[in-house]
Amino acid sequence: MFEEKNSKYESKEPPLKDDYEQHLKRVGDLIKSFADPCDGTIYHYTSASGFQGIVESGDIRLTNINFVNDTSECGVLRGKKKLFEEDELSCNRYVKEAWQEFLRNNDKDRNNYYIASFSKEPNSLEQWRAYGNICIGVDVKQLKKNGFYLYKCVYDESEIKEWMLDKAKAEGWTLNEPDRKRHYIANGGAPTTIDEDARPGAAMTLVFGTSVKLKHPCYVNEKEVRLLAVSHPHWKYPNFPSMYDNQPPIHFRPHPVIEVPVPYVKYFTPAQPEEESSSREKDNGKTELQVKEEKREKEKNQKRALLPIKEIWVGPTPHQKETKKASEILLQEKGYKDVPVEISELPYRGF
Repeated sequence: MFEEKNSKYESKEPPLKDDYEQHLKRVGDLIKSFADPCDGTIYHYTSASGFQGIVESGDIRLTNINFVNDTSECGVLRGKKKLFEEDELSCNRYVKEAWQEFLRNNDKDRNNYYIASFSKEPNSLEQWRAYGNICIGVDVKQLKKNGFYLYKCVYDESEIKEWMLDKAKAEGWTLNEPDRKRHYIANGGAPTTIDEDARPGAAMTLVFGTSVKLKHPCYVNEKEVRLLAVSHPHWKYPNFPSMYDNQPPIHFRPHPVIEVPVPYVKYFTPAQPEEESSSREKDNGKTELQVKEEKREKEKNQKRALLPIKEIWVGPTPHQKETKKASEILLQEKGYKDVPVEISELPYRGF
């Protein structure tokens, strides 16, 4: 680490790369520790036509949160301005500053959030009533892809507070490490300062995770695990396309009731691993719209691997046997050879 001596800038070179990379790795490991440990099977409730679309396309659609049933989606935390006492976040000034910044800003960023909802509970009468008569069970560990994140929802204010405080007190913050502001003499001879501390970004990631985990308590029985992606319809920094590399392209479908175009993104697993390349190389000189259109075209032409579907449930419906048989044939025809299809025995007419 380069230090300032005798109030003069003496170093003529930027900081050592290896030292900075160690810092980034440490902070990267810290951010990974924010992830919720998810295992087992989670369940997506949908209609028969929704089930057919998922199996035939190999895609799971994540809907922009402005068009989901919960009108408070990803926004409940903004109403919790007094969630922490004045000194409770003093244990971590990075998180404290990120929390204060979160409260100061409006919720415009929520327009960039896309989710697909799953439940930890199969064969749930409440969700049969609300979302459809097919329940798709998927292996949560296989729902991994750059740009997509899994969060277990929390419905209690004290629980989300405890979760965030626990993460803020993690050893990985290494708060005994000084701020990583590097001072050196630039080529033109001017004293220059570079802020290379990744911890403020980690703190914003933690607050973001807290905001998308907290859900209105009236939905507690859904036991939701959500698949979330962020995609910006307008790039704030168009000269830095690498910032948006992992953001999936946005598509539109008509809303069945209010007849407006609903934005959504697609989750799928490519049949072959994607090659990594630098945005600086592949997108050099291209406009934002050109890059987005090329992403959509590439996505359209990519072959899909099978989704990690482990089981199917047919909910209460007057035609359960026919629905079960149709589901089995569809699954087998699309390559899902050994996926069991169960029939719910809940005593509900379903019509």
